[in-house]
Amino acid sequence: MDRKTGALLGALTADAAAMGLHWLYDQRRIEEVAGAAPEFRAPNAADFTGPEGKPLGYFAHGGKRAGEPSHYGAQMLAMATSLARAGAYDAEDYARAFREAFGAGGGWTGYIDRPTRAVLVSMDGAAEGAPLSACGADDAQLPALSKLPPLLVRHHGEAALPGMVESAVRVTNDRDDAAEWGAAFAAMLAAAIEGAAPADCAAAARGISARIDAQAEAALARRGETPEAVAADFGLHCQLEVAFPVILQMLATAADFASAAQANIRAGGDSCGRAIPLGAILGASFAGDGARGVPAGWLSRVSVPGALAALF
Repeated sequence: MDRKTGALLGALTADAAAMGLHWLYDQRRIEEVAGAAPEFRAPNAADFTGPEGKPLGYFAHGGKRAGEPSHYGAQMLAMATSLARAGAYDAEDYARAFREAFGAGGGWTGYIDRPTRAVLVSMDGAAEGAPLSACGADDAQLPALSKLPPLLVRHHGEAALPGMVESAVRVTNDRDDAAEWGAAFAAMLAAAIEGAAPADCAAAARGISARIDAQAEAALARRGETPEAVAADFGLHCQLEVAFPVILQMLATAADFASAAQANIRAGGDSCGRAIPLGAILGASFAGDGARGVPAGWLSRVSVPGALAALF
């Protein structure tokens, strides 16, 4: 497996592996129901219910089967669909692919998050002939990053890539800070595709902005702690303000794909949102390493759509 393929399969697999326990915010409950192997658990509402019916998270994926992607994975596949049919990044085609996937009558069946709903409402209200790519939400949550792995693989090394990344982020998440986090993820995945170790990929986030430099310093100072403890401290929710440093710390402490992906699931909260960038970087960094790469048994649990496979 080459590093670009590793990035795509890593992102797809890490997301699917986390989906069953996604948005369960109680780390003790995750340990109780899933133990040492939390990956690919079938979604079960009972897992999200504590004593006396107390909710321990948000059960979003009822009806999904183990191995299917979350809505984050579906966003990544919308980008892959656009790249496959357009041959290269095109903001308007990507916006159409996003709408085709998540809009009324679209291909996605399942949960739709708040920023996605906001984008769809804006698209539906756009004047005839107005660009759909200008309908991004005022939002800086993890969906800003989930579409990027296919784009970064298809256009790796091209001079125009930074502009494409900002454009793609803003199609759905039209904020300056979201664009900064997109640029940081792009730098990290580029390092992984070029052969850097995960910890060095985390360090590659530096230099984008003072905000991200501060996050990197805070996260990388805690390499001696478990990812679960650090995640609980920084925060488990969907905002990149808290999720991005958690991803950095997980990369800095990753010994192999499987154990890092498992730690991400055990950390709880928005595990699927973190899984896309984390899995892409780990999949690329450990590509070709049979002991540390994406486990073959995990790959056998996911279905790889043709649009994504076309980028291999």
